[in-house]
Amino acid sequence: MENSTEIVKGISYYKAPQKLYIEVQHPLKQIMVIENNITTIYYPIERKAFRIKSKGPVQMPFIQSILSAMKDDYGLSDIGYTLTRSEKKGNTLYTYWDPPKEYKKQMGKLILGIENGLLNYSEALNPKGKTVIKSFYKKHMEFNGKFFPLEIQSEITESSKKTNEYVIYSDVKFNISLPQEVISFSIPNSVPIKEIEW
Repeated sequence: MENSTEIVKGISYYKAPQKLYIEVQHPLKQIMVIENNITTIYYPIERKAFRIKSKGPVQMPFIQSILSAMKDDYGLSDIGYTLTRSEKKGNTLYTYWDPPKEYKKQMGKLILGIENGLLNYSEALNPKGKTVIKSFYKKHMEFNGKFFPLEIQSEITESSKKTNEYVIYSDVKFNISLPQEVISFSIPNSVPIKEIEW
């Protein structure tokens, strides 16, 4: 198994309720727009584009921790999760959440760890009870009485492969006017778009 590190840098914009625009600037140029259940990916230098239509809502990468922090239970009850128990270990309150009944074959339990009112840990399990993602949240920023983690360290397990992911947010701003290219993004007519159903 080979160890490697990849650093990705870019900028993202979020427009409520369901539009995310991500512009990757390094190591390659890429624009990704997620709106409802459609993900559009555009490589301007290669002049390639993909439009992926998902059967259900798409999880918002990078921005999900900020969106979740705006809700009292991190948005879990909104998507059908049910709080089943809680326990205190040291200074951390752990809450355990079951997925909606109709998705128990696809989704597993979630565990959140909250210390001094701040989310500092989350764990997602698959339907068989195996941990698939563990995340640690640090350096929280306050906005309108809510706290957002600016650093997230995650360990993602897929079969026998483990990936460590570090997300660091900088220069976070709220309620700004979005640039015109974000509001009216479209792939140039001269670029063919490959349509994919997921």
